[in-house]
Amino acid sequence: MFKKISLVLLIVSMLILSSCGGKGGYAPNEDAERKNFYQGTEGVRMLIQPGAPPSRVYYYSDLSEQENKFDIEIDLHNVGTSYTRGGVYVSGYDPSLIYVEGINIEKTGDSWWQDCRFGLNFLASAIGGGINCNFGESGGAVGWDGRGAWNTNINNLFQMIGLSGLPELDFSYNSQTGQGSFNVDLWDLMMDGVFDRYPGVSLLSLIGGLKFDRFNGEEFNLIPDDHNYPGGESTIVPFPARIQNTWPQGLDEANVNLLFTTCYAYATFATPTVCIDPDPFSQNRKACLTSQVEMTSSQGAPVAVTSVRQESTPKSAIFTIYVQNVGGGTIIHPGDLELCSPYYPGRLSAKSLDVVLLGSVRMSGSDQRLKCSPDDRTIRLREGRGQITCIYNYEYGTTKSAYKAPLIIELWYGYSQTQMRTVKIKRVS
Repeated sequence: MFKKISLVLLIVSMLILSSCGGKGGYAPNEDAERKNFYQGTEGVRMLIQPGAPPSRVYYYSDLSEQENKFDIEIDLHNVGTSYTRGGVYVSGYDPSLIYVEGINIEKTGDSWWQDCRFGLNFLASAIGGGINCNFGESGGAVGWDGRGAWNTNINNLFQMIGLSGLPELDFSYNSQTGQGSFNVDLWDLMMDGVFDRYPGVSLLSLIGGLKFDRFNGEEFNLIPDDHNYPGGESTIVPFPARIQNTWPQGLDEANVNLLFTTCYAYATFATPTVCIDPDPFSQNRKACLTSQVEMTSSQGAPVAVTSVRQESTPKSAIFTIYVQNVGGGTIIHPGDLELCSPYYPGRLSAKSLDVVLLGSVRMSGSDQRLKCSPDDRTIRLREGRGQITCIYNYEYGTTKSAYKAPLIIELWYGYSQTQMRTVKIKRVS
């Protein structure tokens, strides 16, 4: 719970700071006034710092492991227009040759009970006990008081059964009273839709249960490139590394390919101007005509709304929204972002790939929830492209005049990109 509260406070703090002028680079400047922010095809840009890792590393067998160390530094820069949260991973190396701090690559053969603890309580007239198991952020405990009563507690039930990205739900049961109770973490629910003016923040609230260090990642949160923070926020994530003293005899040198992977949640915010025509068959002169709107540029994100095709009826407007992956990376269902880790023991299934969620779609100035097809608002991309159709029912029944209005669209998704660097390790002694 404390971690979730910290996440909410972090987001709120970022938003408060971003609304304050005159301090720490948040003040509007001439660049902010001139720049069109909602352009470009990148989200989080990853840069491997020069010399970290170096292209060549030397191994001395007569020195300690701490003296055979080298640095890995990953520069992450949010150059897009969405608030983001994600993880960065280092993989591709032989763990018997190299050790990277913060990455625990265990040998196989472990059992489920390695994460459980057993205990006994010796009472005056009985013996009680219990078992407590923890699996990441979820877990459970069963206790017996020795007098006929037992208690059951389950923490983060959704995570335990494999449902990521949902609010934390705890369950407890007491056999003596025969009563069970559920406890829901309301922080995620309270955040949903509160910060619609900040692209991506509602999405971050919904994935609050994800833990990117669960599978050997380092988590990051970055503010976007927008009018409040021109240039976007950046950070450098270090991964100190060293050569293991298990270097095999007879191996003079080795080329190690290091893979660097980012997995993060992102949102695309698009506002195409469409034509609302309640009298589509009229021959009178109109302020606009219904047509297909082509987006002339991307929206400062790796997934873009490329066009909107419109059809007008006397009661409603039908919009077909076309979406494309324009960033060169891999799209992942945002609820499955943890599984993006190269250390996830399972396989990221096809159901989790190329999935974009329609987080929000509405007409400017309207609170109407548009009916969309498919009704779960899931856009599945084929060869990088997908579409969804939504219907807007006219709200101004007294007017027959056509007019232009922005259609506000927010897309939610996870995104992943990978880079590789080769390090030559040469044995000296």
